[in-house]
Amino acid sequence: MKDRITYYDLLRGLAIIGVVAIHSSGIGYTFNDTSIGFNITVLWRQMINFSVPMFIAISGFFLANKDVESKESYLRFIKKQVPRVLIPYLLWSVLYLWIAYLRGDSLLRLTYRLFTFTSSFPFYFIILIIEYYLLLPILQKLATVRGLVISALISGISCYLIFYLRYYTEIRLPIFVYGSAPSWLIFFVLGIYLRNNTIKMNNKALILLVIAGLTLSLVETYTLYHKFNDISNSVTAVKISSFIYSTSIILFTFKNADRNLNKTKLLTYIGELSFGIFLSHMFFLIELKPIINNLLPILKESAILYQFSLIGLTLSCCLVFALITRKINKVKAVKYLGQ
Repeated sequence: MKDRITYYDLLRGLAIIGVVAIHSSGIGYTFNDTSIGFNITVLWRQMINFSVPMFIAISGFFLANKDVESKESYLRFIKKQVPRVLIPYLLWSVLYLWIAYLRGDSLLRLTYRLFTFTSSFPFYFIILIIEYYLLLPILQKLATVRGLVISALISGISCYLIFYLRYYTEIRLPIFVYGSAPSWLIFFVLGIYLRNNTIKMNNKALILLVIAGLTLSLVETYTLYHKFNDISNSVTAVKISSFIYSTSIILFTFKNADRNLNKTKLLTYIGELSFGIFLSHMFFLIELKPIINNLLPILKESAILYQFSLIGLTLSCCLVFALITRKINKVKAVKYLGQ
């Protein structure tokens, strides 16, 4: 296979739109929990919770056959792969931390955020993917049926511990801890496994599994919300039911990788730029919110219109920024800005 396969760029496009949508959904939870806006936002959030697992599975898929057997090949891989995500992270962190500094964060706090990969909330994904790079020789060996079971158990136990600490103790885990390698392990190993193994379930069975997973996810979300009255934690993707749903989506989409989808060029292009959009979208999202609030306050009366406007504008700004920087110097835009 080639290093770049159009179909997986399409999946990246879907996933990054999902990531932007997740970070744009906050206003929906400010509505009364009996309102349409609130409940559609909850449903929408559960549907797009596959986004981060999809990115992780695709990463595993494309690293499945990397040569990391010897010490030399492993070090060569690490020296090549880690800077691809670390350099853009550091440069974008300068921007995010400068904004935080202007808003009053102390230098000690800024230093902590830089070294814990929390200069922007979603950047925990950077340290997560670096952890998988470092563990790749071990994870490649886990890509068996037995290894998938072990990975699922590790992820499941991690979910349970996060659940227990979140709801039954005073301990507040930072995102770089509960979003670390053990929590999402099943998806990376699944991606490796699917590179060299076929999916034997048919599409009808997989669609039923997707529906069942989504239903379970909604049931768990509402159960947690009504029991603990904490919607932000209830809708999270880090829960067993959401993992079942995300696994189903990954199996279905990977099984259909040979489909001819010529009419999705924009989505594919968004997928090509997904890392750059991931790095930049929080900046544009944060800056656009007050603009929308001031110029179009009427949008705040509709959670759906507000969210879709924010998603569309944020993606548009990210794409324009990527097009400009790549036009100026594509090699440097990719190397330093992730574009």
